[in-house]
Amino acid sequence: MAPPPAVPEADHQDDDDDISEGTGVDLRVAVRRLKARNTAPGPDGLPGKAWVLASEALGPRLEGLLSACLERGQFPLRWKTGKLVLIRKPGRPADSPSAYRPVVLLDEVGKLFERVIANRLAEHLAGTGPDLAEHQFGFRKRRSTVDAIMRVRALTTGDAVARGGGCLGGVSRHRQRLQLHALELH
Repeated sequence: MAPPPAVPEADHQDDDDDISEGTGVDLRVAVRRLKARNTAPGPDGLPGKAWVLASEALGPRLEGLLSACLERGQFPLRWKTGKLVLIRKPGRPADSPSAYRPVVLLDEVGKLFERVIANRLAEHLAGTGPDLAEHQFGFRKRRSTVDAIMRVRALTTGDAVARGGGCLGGVSRHRQRLQLHALELH
């Protein structure tokens, strides 16, 4: 399959920062994350390892494509199209719908673009603001599930309890992101 054609330059006259600046660095970071994963290919049939191997040769062209998408504010529809695969859960009857876990396989180039966008959003929110809530653990660098659990433990034991105060806490998971919701009661 031939690589997608380059998108012509957009005719924008914005005074905002240059969107394409840093796309190469963003792309290298996204490709480096792709190297660590062994995922099934999406509808285009190209596994992540193929993109990793081709990134050096296709890098400048891919950077141009992603920059044009960012400048235009477009996410190509083809990159959002997935292939549904049903994975059977062990120990369940084959004729039961609950015996299968649906997984949607997406094109790796779309995942690369998502990572570029996510990294830029996180950097913007942390640097320019408004920053994310202190109690949010998902979509945050250097925050983990363990950090969220330790925060809940700290709020439900120790000083808050010793002072006669209390706390109401909850941990939720949304789209593979963990968030802590806490309300200290005095």
